[in-house]
Amino acid sequence: MTNLLTRLALAAATAAMMCACAASRQAAYDPRPDNIEPKLTQPQAENYNIDDTKTFARYSYPYSVTRPAGLRLFHSAYYQLYRTKDATYVTATYAHNDRKFYYFNSGCTIIDSDTGDQYMLRRLEYFPTDTFFWIDAIDGNFVRFVLVFPPLPDNVETVDFFMPSSPERRYFNGEAMSERGLSVKKLRKDVDKTYRQTPLKRGRIIY
Repeated sequence: MTNLLTRLALAAATAAMMCACAASRQAAYDPRPDNIEPKLTQPQAENYNIDDTKTFARYSYPYSVTRPAGLRLFHSAYYQLYRTKDATYVTATYAHNDRKFYYFNSGCTIIDSDTGDQYMLRRLEYFPTDTFFWIDAIDGNFVRFVLVFPPLPDNVETVDFFMPSSPERRYFNGEAMSERGLSVKKLRKDVDKTYRQTPLKRGRIIY
């Protein structure tokens, strides 16, 4: 009887360990991150000039969150990576308490740290690349952008993020930057929690 109880206890412990290991594994794919289309309140001027902020396009009501999630990189934003069959999505979340301008370089790249393969930026959702643009003050404390890259193979575990040099102007240093040896697993951590966050979007004003 004692031997039987011992065997049952060992079997239960083994099953519990196997369940814990299975629960700790990341899913092969993630749901793509939520996003909403902002309102373009001022198109870019025909005489656009990077030194004249009045010529920048202007947007309101972007996707905003009350707190960031992900790894803080480039001393400026929090990044998360979403792995799907058709694309790799990277979210960049910036502190944003007042009107602020942004610039995203179309040459941004995810690099496989082991092979050197480069996965080039396909698009920045809802916003232009290679040009400055304004975003007005928002309801949340942070604004989140979604960058879309080609899908990463399943065996890619460590990546580098690379931003090429960009035009410089006052309050914007356009030097090239990179973050190397980033764990894909850590970049994907808690993406399901971010996915379920509700965008803070201003609705109708009803009197």
